[in-house]
Amino acid sequence: MTTRKITLEDFAKDKTLSEHTRRSKEVARALDAKAATLPYARTFTSVQFEEFVTELTPKRFELLRLAFKRRRSIVDLATASHRDQSAVSRDVAKLQKLGLVTVELVANPGHGQMKIVTPVAARIAIDASLEAA
Repeated sequence: MTTRKITLEDFAKDKTLSEHTRRSKEVARALDAKAATLPYARTFTSVQFEEFVTELTPKRFELLRLAFKRRRSIVDLATASHRDQSAVSRDVAKLQKLGLVTVELVANPGHGQMKIVTPVAARIAIDASLEAA
């Protein structure tokens, strides 16, 4: 029994393998560029439905939308939402606890550090079971 080695040409000939290679290269480029989000990435967060609906208030949802438009600091979010910076900071901490945003500390020349808020996904889907846990 002979064993055949797989070559790069085999990947180019097969449509499925070629697509997998293309997607892998996109992810690798995004990783190299330290992109805020990765292509084809999925984030799964599981929380109790009751906690989720009480914690995701309209003001916190607004912060998610503002942060999704572009990378923003907590100060930027406070300015854009016309809210107090400390209130926005508390709300961002709640969103982080729910797994809806990541917060990255970056250098802010002349001012120390600032927190950059990035949503983990472009969509939020809720799937709630009516059965008791």
